[in-house]
Amino acid sequence: MFRNLGKTILLTCVFATGLAHAQDPYVRPSIDAREQLADSAGVIPQVSIALTNANVVNVRNGEILSNVTVTVKDGKIASVGTDRPPADTEVVDLRGMYVTPGFFEGHYHGGSMASAQRALVSGVTTAKGASVRGYMDVAIKEMVKSGQLVGPDILAAGVYVTPELGNSDAILADPRLYKYANKSLHGENALRDVVRINADRGVDWIKTRSSGLSSRTGGPDALAQVYSDAELEAIVDEASKFDIPVSCHAHGIEVVIAAIEAGCASVEHASYINEEGLRLMKEKGTLWIPTYISVTGFQLPHDDYNTPIARQRWPHLVENLGRMIRKGHEMGITILTAVDSGYGPESVYRVSGEINAFIEFGMTPLEALQAATIKSAEAYGLDDETGAVEAGLEADLLVFDRNPLQQPTVLHNPLVVISNGRIGLNRHVGAGRVLPNH
Repeated sequence: MFRNLGKTILLTCVFATGLAHAQDPYVRPSIDAREQLADSAGVIPQVSIALTNANVVNVRNGEILSNVTVTVKDGKIASVGTDRPPADTEVVDLRGMYVTPGFFEGHYHGGSMASAQRALVSGVTTAKGASVRGYMDVAIKEMVKSGQLVGPDILAAGVYVTPELGNSDAILADPRLYKYANKSLHGENALRDVVRINADRGVDWIKTRSSGLSSRTGGPDALAQVYSDAELEAIVDEASKFDIPVSCHAHGIEVVIAAIEAGCASVEHASYINEEGLRLMKEKGTLWIPTYISVTGFQLPHDDYNTPIARQRWPHLVENLGRMIRKGHEMGITILTAVDSGYGPESVYRVSGEINAFIEFGMTPLEALQAATIKSAEAYGLDDETGAVEAGLEADLLVFDRNPLQQPTVLHNPLVVISNGRIGLNRHVGAGRVLPNH
């Protein structure tokens, strides 16, 4: 399916012909898919459509706006209401299906067009990077922004600021990094330099870490602090000069505290966090990206992080994370959705699973959906661009056949995904026909 991504997107970027009912007085002929091919610059057109008879989920308060029309034009939501669709839009009758904003993925390791497509079709329309091997995430961000790729908007993180940088392929990403080859990346001056290189390459976040990994025995332990307090503070300070927030991979409680005290905007994972760490998060306003759903996959043979040590630690990690997510939610900590995946061909866990896990740990369906939409948008400073189904925001939309606040498992099964007014997935719309698999 993903061998020819461009062709796949182009052939599925419009709704099927003949979807609206013949007796509908607003029906106009559907646009043929062949007319939607990219222009000479490779730009895929944004559609002009009116989704009629829609039930829109207001993620701010949980209200369902029944039997309304959502009009999409020039990549934006032009209107949400009961007005007649504009004459230049194609009408698609949703017949009571439910429309939500697209999902936020808060810890994305995707560095290819194929991974961006896999994230998109699962409902992700905005993804906060968590590092790739170079600046592929910056390139994907620019392609999506220019309309040359239908995918999620990317908040790129570029090169991981980690002690292992010099022994990884990421060293190839920029000639200015070559001097760090074959040695551990340490020292405040060196760390500031790598932050500056990332900023120069157009990243939106800096990704660093204060601990080792929970899924392997090679390298530092998950409980061990890999950067000193002074080094972490230098990373945050240098990033602040470019108005770039810092996310920090951390597992053990001491390294979580170190990341928070250093001023990191978000702590990623925090698998061993306790109530002391939660209280500090609350005090400092730190975002928590627990990536719980990825830990549940430690036991699966095809999982991204399946190792003997991961399988061994899995029972404790899922218990502690689940209990602390419940406690953190009760304390009012901002907890956001993420998967911690490159969305590889064999990976199965998605943001929809994180949403349903949050419900299991005490959030209401609305609160869990907010964590994946408007709350993420607010936390990342994007709520004036996306995160809700409202006029003036980006046309980042999902369509489901049932009310996700009553049946949250339906979030695993988006029928339509629209990102920036471009249709990346269309499985079942209008009069109920299923599109052919191009």
